[in-house]
Amino acid sequence: MEILGLSDMTWISMIACIACLGFGLYMVKTGKPGFVRSINDNARYKDKKQYALRGGRLLLYLSGACLVMTGLSFVSPVISNIIGIVSICVFGFFWKKMSDEYGPV
Repeated sequence: MEILGLSDMTWISMIACIACLGFGLYMVKTGKPGFVRSINDNARYKDKKQYALRGGRLLLYLSGACLVMTGLSFVSPVISNIIGIVSICVFGFFWKKMSDEYGPV
C-alpha cells in the first residue's frame, strides 16, 4: 500500500525517527527519563542524570538508524527492514546494559 506515493515502510521509519528524536532530545536536555519511564516516575535511580543522558543518546542513535532506514527504503525495502531489525536489537542490548548500570533500584 502507498500513502502519497510512498511505501508504508517509509512512513513507519519516518514516524519512528521523529518519535525517537523527540524523546531523545527531551531526555538529554532535561536530564529526566520523562515519557520513556513515566511522567510521574517516583522510582529511585542509581544515577538519574546519567540514565537520562545515556538513554537520550541511545534514542538519538536509534533516530539516526531510522533515518538511514528511510533512505534505504527508496532503494531496497528488504535491506531497510533488515537494518531496522538489527538496529532495534542493538538498541535493546545497549538499553538493557545502560538500565542495569544507571536504572531504577
